[in-house]
Amino acid sequence: SSTMSLSEAEVQSARGAWEKMYVDAEDNGTDVLVRMFTEHPDTKSYFTHFKGMDSAEEMKQSDHVRGHGKKVFSAINDMVQHLDNSEAFLGIVTPLGKKHATQLKIDPKNFRV
Repeated sequence: SSTMSLSEAEVQSARGAWEKMYVDAEDNGTDVLVRMFTEHPDTKSYFTHFKGMDSAEEMKQSDHVRGHGKKVFSAINDMVQHLDNSEAFLGIVTPLGKKHATQLKIDPKNFRV
């Protein structure tokens, strides 16, 4: 199995940067999703609630987009909290990756987005 090796300084740096973004998880998470949908419109096809939305403004106002943006940021927050514990980190990332690959059938090319 591969192990993650970040120095304590790297972990603290990542956490410090993340804290600034996570302060406003809903707005920032929404902005990230809207940018992804705008720059990679095909990714919207995975979200039935988002398909009919074309304008960035419409997406930013959507409760569904906002809710999912907050959910994404919460998941990232959980990962950031465990950057210094690879077992716990993998315990979060592995099932999430499997869900996206198998249940949600996300094309692997979209993970590079």
